[in-house]
Amino acid sequence: MKIFKNSDSDIIKLSDIVKHGGIIVFPTDTVYGIGCDPFNEKSIEKIFHIKQRRNKPLPVLCQSIDYARKLVEFNEILNKFALKFWPGPLTIVAPIKNHALPKLLTINSDLLGIRVPNNPLTIKLISACGGYLVGSSANISGKKSHSTYSEVISELNDFDAILANDSTKQLESTVVQIKDGNLIILREGSITLTQLKNTK
Repeated sequence: MKIFKNSDSDIIKLSDIVKHGGIIVFPTDTVYGIGCDPFNEKSIEKIFHIKQRRNKPLPVLCQSIDYARKLVEFNEILNKFALKFWPGPLTIVAPIKNHALPKLLTINSDLLGIRVPNNPLTIKLISACGGYLVGSSANISGKKSHSTYSEVISELNDFDAILANDSTKQLESTVVQIKDGNLIILREGSITLTQLKNTK
């Protein structure tokens, strides 16, 4: 496992690892994430193994709203959420538009969780990777998420590299879905129900 900092050359090296099927750990605006190329099924399998995750889909981090719109279908409400809270700690679950994504990513669901993180370093990394990066929390599934790279290293192994920059915040993103016109909060996090309901 290699440790990288936040230089431009390090970002390029990390993106090369991703493009060649590797697994990386990196800071976001919430907690540390573990990621790979979302179009590489073998890499996705590795993340499930590292996290000891079962039957729970993986979210994808996007470079921008425009990139997110290429992956999923936005209705009017989700579009308002994206415009108001992105970049930021809101994960939107929506119907998949790009069916080149492996079924394993979503556990055969036709829905995908996506987010644009509010961290310039993370966006620079995602951009270098081609605009998309799997972005699940870097921890054993079901255990506490981590805000420092030392915590990640003490719990996880078998990943290829880590971007060591403790710029994360502790609280995870809020996860939302619109079903039959109704707002469903799948996970409470940084964005509150009141904030969501007050979205114009």
